[in-house]
Amino acid sequence: MGIEEGKLSSVISEIFQRLPPEAQVSRIEFEGPKIALYTKNLKFFMQNPNVIPSIVSAIKKHVVVKADESERKEEEEAREEISRLIPKEAGVSGIIFDGIQGEILIEVKDPSLLEGEVRSKIDEVAQEIGWKVKVRRVIYHNPQTYEFLVHTLKSYEEERLLLLRDIGNRIFRDRIISKKDVLVTFLGGADEVGRSAILVATPESKIMLDCGVNLGVSSMADMFPRLDLINLILEDLDAVVLSHAHLDHSGFIPVLFKYGYEGPVYCTEPTLTLTTLLLTDALKVAESEGKQLYYDTSHVKDFIKHCITLPYSSVTDIAPDVKLTLTNAGHILGSATIHLHIGQGLFNLVYTGDYKFGKSRLFQPANYIYPRVEALITESTYGGKDDIMPSREEAEDKLINSINETINQGGKVLIPVPAVGRAQEILLVLNEYISQKKLPEVPVYIEGMLTEATSIHLLYPEFLNKEIKDRIIFQGENPFITERYTIISHPKDREEVFRGGPSIILATSGMLEGGPSVAYFSELAEDPKNKTIFVSYQVAGTLGRRVLDGSKQINIMDSNGKIKVINVNSKVEKIDGFSGHSDYNQLLSYISKFKNKVQKIIVVHGEDSKARNLNESINRFIFKRNISEVPRVGETIKLY
Repeated sequence: MGIEEGKLSSVISEIFQRLPPEAQVSRIEFEGPKIALYTKNLKFFMQNPNVIPSIVSAIKKHVVVKADESERKEEEEAREEISRLIPKEAGVSGIIFDGIQGEILIEVKDPSLLEGEVRSKIDEVAQEIGWKVKVRRVIYHNPQTYEFLVHTLKSYEEERLLLLRDIGNRIFRDRIISKKDVLVTFLGGADEVGRSAILVATPESKIMLDCGVNLGVSSMADMFPRLDLINLILEDLDAVVLSHAHLDHSGFIPVLFKYGYEGPVYCTEPTLTLTTLLLTDALKVAESEGKQLYYDTSHVKDFIKHCITLPYSSVTDIAPDVKLTLTNAGHILGSATIHLHIGQGLFNLVYTGDYKFGKSRLFQPANYIYPRVEALITESTYGGKDDIMPSREEAEDKLINSINETINQGGKVLIPVPAVGRAQEILLVLNEYISQKKLPEVPVYIEGMLTEATSIHLLYPEFLNKEIKDRIIFQGENPFITERYTIISHPKDREEVFRGGPSIILATSGMLEGGPSVAYFSELAEDPKNKTIFVSYQVAGTLGRRVLDGSKQINIMDSNGKIKVINVNSKVEKIDGFSGHSDYNQLLSYISKFKNKVQKIIVVHGEDSKARNLNESINRFIFKRNISEVPRVGETIKLY
């Protein structure tokens, strides 16, 4: 169905009616969730900033303005003209051209030097060269992952523009079906932790919420989302919405592209960057272990190419009958709760993803404020009645006391950490307590992709809580990694750690599933003076879970591909309170916020006993009626 038919022609007509002739709009294109106006007079829109907001208010769609390509100067010439206006003291780290948006992004250490008269001159030149200009503060060197993203997006710019127009035409197609059904099918993550994947289907569209893998199993039938159960044709899928970067939510998305998916993936900008990091790191770990993953680098690039990033709280069309809003989930950097507004006020669904309903050192609590919510899909990772975490203060005291105990006995402390979230929390805690001399000045070693992940946190300080954000932006401080840390860049450098005295080691992965933490554990586990401290959730079936459950002998494959038997003589401890998930009380507190709104609650992402306990508590204590249920993988529930 063409873009000039039915209701769409009236939208285009209304836009043209609201534009004076001097706007010189040459054409209108649907590009992803945005309507792009191409103009031969960019100066008009820059000098009349209220024109576009008035159009947006009238048609309730995202509208952007771009200079017609014929009016844009070549990138090198535009770069020269912009560069000469930027004071050297501003500390330019990059000038990035986005041909799709018609924008130049200037990355500088001190954006205040590009304000006032300097900014006025930049805007004047922008009008002449046909490129809009944005400024971004970059205090530290850009992470390698971000550079890879920028390079990939630039390489696929022409192809990406065509993709966005195909996606836009699909989003803004006229609705042709009057039937009003809303169905959700659970393809993974139901009555289990891992491979989260939920299909939301209306007569008009199909939306996938997350598409992850289960890292704690070996059989493919249990590892991957069960798309086979519904014979899903990937061409029929309108969109994938990604709540956050962790592989149990994102790890199968490259496989969708491997087998022909050509639609968009919506997420926040930090989620795009972190997911790229985690996906590429998984490839590196597999290669180092002589394994082959179910996707390759080309499929990661496909993911990047099809990704559309959204800020929090922006209402965005993603299908003819579905609007999407992402809001803070408080779990990891860029994590989001997903709100779908279906039809013209027909139905509203919130999928929480993983969320933390409590303030942490990094994030504000998860958002719970929505105009309307008829159905809530909530995680239940810590949904057991005994899953009540200590306060952060108590957790930190316990961690510091535990570390001190081992250090004082001449041992080494290994803290396996997920690279994203828990690693940054622990780095903050160690910094603070060493500064206060509540921890001795022993070597602190860090290895794995947590260094790169931490750099990504510095790239997006606006997604962190105010205290950390201010330390990064206004004090120019790196609150995570200081000179007291030693970064281990190569496996051969580990000998320094093993030969040395008492120390603290932070290494990925947090569940001892691949990565340097396994190498450290295999070396340290046989000495009873040493200790492994887990600070994050251990999925059933992972090596971390087996060790935590008391296994005294484990098998690990060494660097030569041979099985090595490890006797676990060292101490093992789990310290709760650092999790990015809500505990039992926080889950109930969050869900109770929806008491006067929801008609249906669905409990997912939890081991059987925990999911069912939370489900019972919701029905008995909050709503006092059977409003909640726990689905199985493959089950479909009709919401409307």
